[in-house]
Amino acid sequence: MENRSNDKAAAGAANAAAQVDRAVYTALADVLIDGAFCARAVTKALAMLKDGRSHPFVTSAFYGVLDNNVRLEKAISCLCEKAPDKKSAVVLKIGIYYCNYADMPHYAAVNRIVDLAKKVGVFSGFVNAVLKKSIGFEPTFASELERFSYLHNAPEWLCKMLVSDYGEVRAAALLDAKIPDKTHVRPIAGRSDIEYFKRKLGNAESSECGCYCDKRDLERLDKSEYAVQSLSSMRAVNAYIKGLSGGDVLDLCAAPGGKSIFLSEAGNFKVTACDIYPHKLELMRGYAKKLGARIKIELNDATVRNEKFVNSFDVVVADCPCSGTGTLKSKPDILIKRKPSDIAGLCELQSKILNVASEYCRVGGVLCYSTCSVLCCENEKIRDKFLQEHGGFEALDTVKLLPDADKCDGFFITRFKKVGKS
Repeated sequence: MENRSNDKAAAGAANAAAQVDRAVYTALADVLIDGAFCARAVTKALAMLKDGRSHPFVTSAFYGVLDNNVRLEKAISCLCEKAPDKKSAVVLKIGIYYCNYADMPHYAAVNRIVDLAKKVGVFSGFVNAVLKKSIGFEPTFASELERFSYLHNAPEWLCKMLVSDYGEVRAAALLDAKIPDKTHVRPIAGRSDIEYFKRKLGNAESSECGCYCDKRDLERLDKSEYAVQSLSSMRAVNAYIKGLSGGDVLDLCAAPGGKSIFLSEAGNFKVTACDIYPHKLELMRGYAKKLGARIKIELNDATVRNEKFVNSFDVVVADCPCSGTGTLKSKPDILIKRKPSDIAGLCELQSKILNVASEYCRVGGVLCYSTCSVLCCENEKIRDKFLQEHGGFEALDTVKLLPDADKCDGFFITRFKKVGKS
């Protein structure tokens, strides 16, 4: 009887481990093969699991693979004679991560991933051989750039740009920076404040704008008392309205709406929030209603001159689409989705939006340009080009948030004052 009980327990543990590994695979395949966003992919995978106690491991393994994706791809390229198919590559990345980065015995890691390979239709003998070779694997490098890329887990094209912009030491610091991985929340005006947060949450780490919370902290707050918003986003809004107490504000690229809503709470500001996609407008309307924010939401293409907006606003915000290279720590899938060929097109788009935005600013008003990029070609170079081409504007100030120094996502904000016709 005892042997039967032991066998049953072992079978149960093996089945639970198999479900966990399948959830990790599902989330990573969604991101690496199908291009899903990280948060959606991992949330969907966690919903597959009946036992919530396994959620922390699945989440840790999911982000662990993504945080080491460049290293894992290098290992696969060295250990395999030819590039594996996409499904096999995902299985191998999980296995190499388990074997070399996770706190797991090698034999258990190999056995679990071989079993996973069978379940998802990948040749298990191939996976078994590669994983055994991967244990203690030490790569060789064809160049110093390749070594830098491997050490700091970023694609070579991005490493090259960052080293050019910041120098090797600072580029490494940006890529290796640690920022809080908890959820940053802020109080909702009229419902709560930071002091209330501190009393309610006790030891939760606070910022100048809110608190960092884990799941347990959030359970101690009523959902009507807080809004989820990153510290960098809030600091950007504070930079937009520095020295201002009110006025008509136009946010041209507003979705998902967090900055527009925070702007509406930050003083006597009348906010018009725009986006080009109708479904995003509906999301913004729902979010604004939930937080009790009064903002006007309109469909608008930020690249096309809108006659009714011309010379109509005291503050115009052009928070432009960008490479997202300032948010790598919170959104590691950006390193997978973004390509070097994207950058020139994004810079062109940013300049186009900024040029159009300048027409909407009243004389004496403030034009704000921002990105969540750390690349100079999307930031300082766009700023300088705009000033060269628009004599009716003068530079006010620039704020640059960097992950290593500011302990938040990277963000660039520059403000111009309209002094006359452009």
